[in-house]
Amino acid sequence: MSFTVSHYQSSQKFNLVLTLGFFLVGIIAAIILGIIYSVISYYSPIILLNIVIVVGLGLALGIITTQFAKLAKVRNTVVKFVMGFFFCLFAYYSSVCAFEISLLSGDPLDYVELFLSPFSVFDIMFNVILPNREIAITKGSTTSNISCFVLAILYFIEFLLFFCPLIVVLKIDDYYCEDCQVWYQKYRFFSSSIQNLESNITNNITGSYADVLSQLTFFSAKKGFASQVDQSADSLDILVHHYSKCPKCQQKSILSIYKNLLEKGKKGQEFKLFRKGILVENAYIDNKTDALFVQQIAAYYQSK
Repeated sequence: MSFTVSHYQSSQKFNLVLTLGFFLVGIIAAIILGIIYSVISYYSPIILLNIVIVVGLGLALGIITTQFAKLAKVRNTVVKFVMGFFFCLFAYYSSVCAFEISLLSGDPLDYVELFLSPFSVFDIMFNVILPNREIAITKGSTTSNISCFVLAILYFIEFLLFFCPLIVVLKIDDYYCEDCQVWYQKYRFFSSSIQNLESNITNNITGSYADVLSQLTFFSAKKGFASQVDQSADSLDILVHHYSKCPKCQQKSILSIYKNLLEKGKKGQEFKLFRKGILVENAYIDNKTDALFVQQIAAYYQSK
């Protein structure tokens, strides 16, 4: 099959009923996570532990947003962002309520009453907690108290951390088969890179990459690939191949190829987290190229 290469574009559709259902479930989950975070951080005297907890909370909110959006079959970027925003907002708001109730020695009924009174929540924070709360930091034999201004900055940083998952939501690049109404399955492979290979890939306008890629040796794991390259080299250019296919019709498979850097670190070869360039992105491939990656799946994924 020969054709001018075309690229996947999201339909931006979403199922209203499913979206509302998973949105409500996500809100409940976010409220529970916020309460758990607040209780642990309130009673924990270790600052490092609190940092780990808020990072873990951010990861949990990111997973909830991405997974619930997929379960609700949301392809619309704005809808996914709105879902993520309210999940983060309710998690933060519930954590603030739980924190204030802990300070005021309230009970669960007081929490519900406060949760339903947002003006009271803000009033307690700005007129009671910030002006009067004291946090002592001990360093050696010296003990100092955090000022109201510094405390406000710390709370603001915490607020920002709660909304970090939105960055992940904006970068979701899952593909959806509109004909089968299912999400694509995604696979990742690694290979070496050479200059002529890169130019042959970028100059291809038909979506048939099998001929230029058939000369490569693919690896499904970073560690496995790193163990096979020249260990004396300080850095190597590599290619990361993202192959996606519909699990039902297995048609219109999609390929993205990114150039990355494999750099020697303290513990041997380590992958850098940034990309050096994009060779192919979201391109529909022909049957021959599709068959090439199906073979790699059989060799590296289905055999395990």
